[in-house]
Amino acid sequence: MRIVLAAEGTRGDAQPLIELGRRLRAAGHDAILCSSPDFAAQAGSRGVPFIACGTSIRDLIAERAAVIERSPVGALFEGIRIFRERFESRLEVLLELARGADLVVGAGAELAASVAAEARGAAYRYVVYCPGMIPSREHAPVFLPWQDLPGWVNRALWPALIRPTVLALRGVIGPARKRLGLAPRRDLYRMMLSARPLLAVDAALACAPADAPFPLDQVAALHPTCGDPLPAKLESFLAMGPPPVYLGFGSMPDADPAATTRTLLEAIARTGRRALIGAGWAALGDGPLPEGVLAIESVSHPMLFPRCAAIVHHGGAGTTTTAARAGVPQVVVPHLADQFYWARRVERLGIAVAAMTRRRLDAAVLAASIREACDIEILAERARDLGVRLRDEAAASDPVASLV
Repeated sequence: MRIVLAAEGTRGDAQPLIELGRRLRAAGHDAILCSSPDFAAQAGSRGVPFIACGTSIRDLIAERAAVIERSPVGALFEGIRIFRERFESRLEVLLELARGADLVVGAGAELAASVAAEARGAAYRYVVYCPGMIPSREHAPVFLPWQDLPGWVNRALWPALIRPTVLALRGVIGPARKRLGLAPRRDLYRMMLSARPLLAVDAALACAPADAPFPLDQVAALHPTCGDPLPAKLESFLAMGPPPVYLGFGSMPDADPAATTRTLLEAIARTGRRALIGAGWAALGDGPLPEGVLAIESVSHPMLFPRCAAIVHHGGAGTTTTAARAGVPQVVVPHLADQFYWARRVERLGIAVAAMTRRRLDAAVLAASIREACDIEILAERARDLGVRLRDEAAASDPVASLV
């Protein structure tokens, strides 16, 4: 089959489709990925043909870091503005790529893929990375930080959030559909998710809600269970002492990375532990660091996390899954979107301590959370046990068979 993969958003949105592309090509399919130029090298390293579309999403997010950090709902609508601006350029590229394609697969904040697929007569599937994206009374909408509300409140919140989101998107999607001779669609959220989404989430970590309003196929998360060897400098650091704590917030922007770095360093000092600071897109850990602390660029998390004492992270689906598969306790500092869902989920599973939101990040509280994650043996036991189940599940999963 000829398959077009389209991912719009941060690394956490693109990386799973890169892995899916690798597996599709290994199974004999002609798969190509369209995404931001930020991910060209990563796709190339996995042997997945890549078409860059638009400008750097990393640069765009960095420019708007202060706006995105103000509030979760504000971040949602700032994201909508960003992806509205990029819609036409992505649609133009995807219309050409989808010509003659059998299947188009969308993920992340991808808005144009479903339109391109329909215009070219190709089948369309969307990959969901978090059950929190599925309307349900079991959880609040994925963009909200409140994950312990009564079911009736959750149910009422979904249309309250989806309606303004759809209205914001209709202004760009509606005219494009009309121009292409496609019938109007009112249910744009469902259109984006496709008729039968693929839920790429380890079932032992989270399942689709029982009251999901449409059918889904669930497979294990599309993240590799192994990766490239770690850099020599990092290997040397790991060999010099006890397992360190990893702290990193992935692709999250930061209006003041120097201040965040100081907070992380103060928390580390209070614990007396060795630590690794993942620079991420915010370039955390820049400048002189104390002994026992090393700043690192992007490395293979599946190779690193099992060698850490605890993982402090933002709660992205990929980082949460990889930390859970590693069998290591977690401290989640959710910033936005599905990170609130994952923070609450791993706490309920007993493999993470209580989360603190990014806006309330405090050195003393973070230090206490790290000590708790590292010192409570039952937390470590649960994390180890779940890690075994998740690794077995990932090894047995076949996303290609569920997709094609």
